[in-house]
Amino acid sequence: MRIVGGTASGRKIQAPSGLNTRPTAERVREAVFNSLARWILDASVLDLFGGSGALSLEAISWGAKLAMVCEVEPAAAKLIRANAAELGMQAKVHVMNETAETAVRRLGSTGERFDLAFCDPPWDRGLSQEVRENVHKVLKRDAILVVEHPSTTVGPRVDGLIVQRTRRYGRTCVTFYRPIAVSAQEEAGST
Repeated sequence: MRIVGGTASGRKIQAPSGLNTRPTAERVREAVFNSLARWILDASVLDLFGGSGALSLEAISWGAKLAMVCEVEPAAAKLIRANAAELGMQAKVHVMNETAETAVRRLGSTGERFDLAFCDPPWDRGLSQEVRENVHKVLKRDAILVVEHPSTTVGPRVDGLIVQRTRRYGRTCVTFYRPIAVSAQEEAGST
């Protein structure tokens, strides 16, 4: 597995062994980050299902200033830290060894807000109700949420956010969300 763009383009990273983690394919990451290029520079990023850390490491490579990565599995969290260190990104990548639900609750209570968030949950479980109801509380007013899911499903309903677009890449779909108020303003400006 390798970083597909930015300052660390072409550098290899490790993925957790076993079948519990399904890293985002390189071509999907490349397409997602190409579409986010104008938003990523100096962005604060939240990755609620870290896995290998590929999405967060990619974000830092493309110019994000900070990535908070949530990963509940201790071995995977350790590997994300090792990947960040190998790429010289350890100062910008902060790993939280906790569930996505705990992270959203804790970050929401501390007032932390992010420009960009990624959710690539285990496909057999999807996003929990708690994450769907509360993730908007940790996003800035003009943030983007990116949710990866199987192409056989539609993007989940997420409170406070509206689907901006969905892209399909083989068996993978990526749905982009924006806050409802921002989406309404963008539509009003385009008419």
